[in-house]
Amino acid sequence: MQRAPLKKERARALAPLVLILLLAAALRLSGAASRPVWTDEGWTAWAARDHRPSVILDKLADDRHPPLYTLALSGWWSVAGPSHVALRFPAIAAGVLSVAVTYRIGADWLGRRAARFAALLLAALPLAVYYTTEIRTYGWLLLSVALMALFFLRFLRAPGWRYGALYALSVAFMLYTLYLGALALAVQGVVGLLLWRGTLRQKAGLVASWLGALVLFAPWLAVMLARQGAYLTEGIGGFPGSIETSLDNLLPVARYLFGEQVALVGGAYLLALVGWRAPRRTLRETAWTYLLLGGAGLALFMIVANLWFGVLAARMLAYLTPLIALVAGAGLALLDRRASAILALAWLVVTVVDPGVIQPRLPGDQAAAVVASGYSPGDVIVLETGWDDNAFLYEIERAVPDDAPRVIRTLPWVDHTRATQESPLAHLDGTLQRARRVWVVQWLQPGQVLTALDEGLYDYRRVQTVEVPLDADYAALYPEHPAIRVALFERPDLAGEPLRFGDALALHDALVPREASPGGRLHVDLWWTAQAPLDRDYSVGVYLLAPDSDRVLAQDDAAPGHTPTSAWTPGELHFDRRTLVLPHDLPPGDYRVAVSVYWYGDMTPLDVEGAPRAVIGAMPVR
Repeated sequence: MQRAPLKKERARALAPLVLILLLAAALRLSGAASRPVWTDEGWTAWAARDHRPSVILDKLADDRHPPLYTLALSGWWSVAGPSHVALRFPAIAAGVLSVAVTYRIGADWLGRRAARFAALLLAALPLAVYYTTEIRTYGWLLLSVALMALFFLRFLRAPGWRYGALYALSVAFMLYTLYLGALALAVQGVVGLLLWRGTLRQKAGLVASWLGALVLFAPWLAVMLARQGAYLTEGIGGFPGSIETSLDNLLPVARYLFGEQVALVGGAYLLALVGWRAPRRTLRETAWTYLLLGGAGLALFMIVANLWFGVLAARMLAYLTPLIALVAGAGLALLDRRASAILALAWLVVTVVDPGVIQPRLPGDQAAAVVASGYSPGDVIVLETGWDDNAFLYEIERAVPDDAPRVIRTLPWVDHTRATQESPLAHLDGTLQRARRVWVVQWLQPGQVLTALDEGLYDYRRVQTVEVPLDADYAALYPEHPAIRVALFERPDLAGEPLRFGDALALHDALVPREASPGGRLHVDLWWTAQAPLDRDYSVGVYLLAPDSDRVLAQDDAAPGHTPTSAWTPGELHFDRRTLVLPHDLPPGDYRVAVSVYWYGDMTPLDVEGAPRAVIGAMPVR
């Protein structure tokens, strides 16, 4: 008879947690579809795209990261597809689970009210939200460290095989996720061996859990020591995005840990330091000490260690947020119920409205959309985007309507991590000779291919250029490179049947720009041959025709090529570029470009397929 009220009481107790978890999921899903991948996400996508474990393991063997997350992502990719949301879902799920685990730790040691505040803080802390949405391993690291904390503290409370095994599995999970989590493990070692008042036998059980985790990690440990030894001897310094240890950077670090609202969350943390007390020489005091050492204490250690090893970056601090949230939650719980609720709600609203920018992003998805809008099967796409090439590769392969577009990264890779200075043109010669259309996406990396094609390599001509501007945050980082350039080059296709103008000239190909603007210049490229020896010097007219009639709105008349047609050798190819100046008052519409051939002596056009001129292309004016 007492079970029904008990169930209702449990449901009422869990209802706030359910709402918090829904909030955590909503905040992480909100930008998952619209946010383009950035440099490191692109690398992860490149490593996971093959779906063959042996290939993935070989790629990761020379990298700083263990293989678990990438292998799992690859398997998930094969089921869920390559969309932004699909690839971010494993990290999002880890983020939501981390909130639940944090709540459980708080309920175990701090009380339900403090646990709810801690869960709410972790659900919305910008650093935690952001790194549990990235296509990177940091979200899983956050979850693994939270699980380590949960089972470590439970083992201290109830030493035995059950929690010992769960703790060992969580440690192995961390080791296979990101080596940086070993710092959290070191803190647990200090607390468990030096501060915990367990018996010698109980501490031996703790050591046994570590050894069990090491046994589980042994297969990859051998690979790590053999293939990643350079990272161990050289240190991990120089992470891109890391900041220097200095007084000026203490506030940015605090913003990473506590969010943009440093005063409120940091104030709650300080309040807990001053006001929260546990009975002396008790297990609860040990747990509290661990929360302090494993959160802010570890952050202080990283600030000092950063003098030698460049680890002070946002992504390197993200896994500390569960313990930071627990202590801050304990601080909020010390306040009056109404005051704490008002402060928490105010913080939540302000944080959701303005979470701040943690990692600016290149608009690679917009550049990919430009390529996709004009892509034709068989087009070659060349990336001159430096270390961002994998991010652009992912966005283009996702956007282009082709199962296997030819995308070439021009930054040569050696052992997956280092680049050579060798010119990419040496590797592209054969490809460029066989292709008719080439897209070049260029940003930051010197545009060697772009320049070569502009200079007429293999008769290519630029027919379209679109600049995709960077957002303000990214442009501030690279003021000399404010936009991504997307250029389309075309060259003649001489394999098709030419247009024959009488018995005199044959037009083998024509390239017309994809669009033009009123008052602009319209470049039309033509490739001609003489069908037989000619005794006359012919002229060629190029015309812009109105959308609804044959009315000529602009034209260019001249001899084709650089030599009179009477001097042409039959079959010899001649290039002919024409430029039409468009009227300033040209209304928007779909216009046509036509060509005629005539002799100036009588101005009579030569017949081409039963007409005086031939339409060679259509072009919108916008």
